[in-house]
Amino acid sequence: MRNPGNGTATVATLVALVILVAAESALARVVLESRGPRHHRAPSSYELVLEGGLVQPAGDQDEDFFDTDTGFDAGAGWQLGARLRQFVGRDFSVAPAIHYAAFGAADGVGDFGPDGLLGYRLETSVIRYGLDLQAFLGEPGGASRPFLTGGLGLLRNRYRDEVQGSGYFESTVNTPGLSLGVGLRLGNLELAGEYTWNRFSTANFSSDGRDRDYNWDYLVVRAGIAFGR
Repeated sequence: MRNPGNGTATVATLVALVILVAAESALARVVLESRGPRHHRAPSSYELVLEGGLVQPAGDQDEDFFDTDTGFDAGAGWQLGARLRQFVGRDFSVAPAIHYAAFGAADGVGDFGPDGLLGYRLETSVIRYGLDLQAFLGEPGGASRPFLTGGLGLLRNRYRDEVQGSGYFESTVNTPGLSLGVGLRLGNLELAGEYTWNRFSTANFSSDGRDRDYNWDYLVVRAGIAFGR
């Protein structure tokens, strides 16, 4: 009954492309290092970071769909993303980033009036196009380095519902958002927790065409692996 959305296919394509670029970068690095001592090559100021983790609604997404005006019964989900980080000095970096967060979908049976009890499915997701700043603490090259992360992003909020025998409805709303978090780097592995403020007003998600105020804040706990330095 459910058809995969174009957004999911796009994210999968982007992730595959990022992995291909990372593999080519790693191969080129091996070839270059085989031609001479490592200490003759200065560290690159760029690195590619692939990330994935768990996402939890922190606003009103997880409230009841039938009893509230802004709830969608969303649950915990997952996030995938990538960033291209450029170091500015030894302790600071700036990175354009893209992340796709899919919240837990709601499946159930509801009373739809004259049509009676029908099965339904609700899906919510966010694509974040961001520019992030990160400040690393401790000495470069150390076994571990805590860091602070934060940035501004364009958030593409996506809603889709499907009712048995009635097809589906989907809509999107773009809004600015702010993200702040902390993390720990262990070699090329990174662990981080981040909170994103995502609030907007729209009539796109309501059946009566009235504007409503939505709080789609969310919390992410993720892991990443960095390539390129």
